[in-house]
Amino acid sequence: GEKVASLDEKACYVSGVNCSADTALDEMLEVQKLFGKTKGNVAYHCYQSFKPGEITPEECHRLGVELARRMWGADYQVLVATHLDKDHLHNHLVCNSVSLIDGKKFNCNKGAYRRFRRLSDEICLENGYSVIEKPRGKTPRQIYMAEKMGGPTRYNLMRDAINESISLSTDMDDFFALMRMRGYVIDYRDT
Repeated sequence: GEKVASLDEKACYVSGVNCSADTALDEMLEVQKLFGKTKGNVAYHCYQSFKPGEITPEECHRLGVELARRMWGADYQVLVATHLDKDHLHNHLVCNSVSLIDGKKFNCNKGAYRRFRRLSDEICLENGYSVIEKPRGKTPRQIYMAEKMGGPTRYNLMRDAINESISLSTDMDDFFALMRMRGYVIDYRDT
């Protein structure tokens, strides 16, 4: 099945881009070890949101995977999770900080944030969905840097689970065990 698990009745779709969904974080860690880049940021977390009532969960997930592919291409591993809260469909993208092609660290700067926004907007427009014209304050599509992943945030359960599990994990088995404790079961989806 495509629905993965539920936490307070909230399920999600999960896909891996350049990795398998069920072993994504383990694969990311292997790439970091391979290139000797195990220090510093583990991953970058991005958030893509859609206008309430405008998109189906399946379409939301499809566009999230497309965004991951356009933003990071074949160079980086990305876990895409779609939170199936019908009032507020959104994607979480967790990108390895290290390229699986050449071991280079992803340069997460304002230019990367602007590119992420532009690509997300392009994908929305191409598919007939709304774009936030003048976002105020913290846009829901802002790139959240790994340094800020130390504790839970107020935004939503899925982000809290990912952030807290990464910050408390010493290895990928720990991460998946912590995610399971929070009610999320990572389902393999070959995309």
